[in-house]
Amino acid sequence: MADGESTTPAPRRRPTYGRPAPTTPGPTDGAPGAADGSYGAGGGAYGAADGASGNSAPQWGSSFGSAAPGSDRSPSADGSVLASGPLPAQPPNSAPPRKRRGLLPLLIGLALLVLIAPITAIGGLVWGFSSLGGDASDGPTVIEGSTGELEMSANQMLILYVPAEDADATTCTAEGTSANAVTTVPTSGEVTFGDGVAYSQTMGVAALEDTTVTITCEGTDAPAYLGPYNLLSVAAPMLIGPIIGIVAGLIGLVLTIVGIILLARSRQA
Repeated sequence: MADGESTTPAPRRRPTYGRPAPTTPGPTDGAPGAADGSYGAGGGAYGAADGASGNSAPQWGSSFGSAAPGSDRSPSADGSVLASGPLPAQPPNSAPPRKRRGLLPLLIGLALLVLIAPITAIGGLVWGFSSLGGDASDGPTVIEGSTGELEMSANQMLILYVPAEDADATTCTAEGTSANAVTTVPTSGEVTFGDGVAYSQTMGVAALEDTTVTITCEGTDAPAYLGPYNLLSVAAPMLIGPIIGIVAGLIGLVLTIVGIILLARSRQA
């Protein structure tokens, strides 16, 4: 070693790891500098570019997805972008509610069975007896003596009464001008009319043709009658009302049973 030469080795440069290489050339005596390609800008291991392979340095923002500044999305491990903010609201359950089958037949059946049928039957009876209301308030027509005659047209009827105190010992008959001109139906029941006299029903008399009806009673001298009335105006409502009521009741019963069965099946489904 020559005199005057320094024995202190030159200091080694610290690796830059991707930082820009210094502009001044470094030593060339084996120290890792810009020219040796190990850690400098031209080395390519961690620098900006690798001269041998031509690959660029890894760009962490672009390798795993990028997000705009201020975005609430972050890259996932497979490169997709995951939302770090609140999840979108799930749509509500839009499935329509299940219909209760059988409810309508059940309601209709109950209405027919409980309301329509009784009202129709009772209404027919009331309608039929309404034609008798006026005469019932005034009292029956009394036949003077035990025998009387009355002109009746076809399809007319009357109701024969006797005083209540004579009812047990009285027998009455009704005859037309021909054998088949009238028909009689035994009846019973006691009623007090508007005049305050109590009477008992004896029979109903219906004319099948225009005829003169002869009424004869034994056991009383004061028989009486209501009418004559048109047979259809009295009997038809009494028959039609109950018939409609029975039919409506049967239909209502069937619909009620069907409705109960359908409701039970819909609940089990």
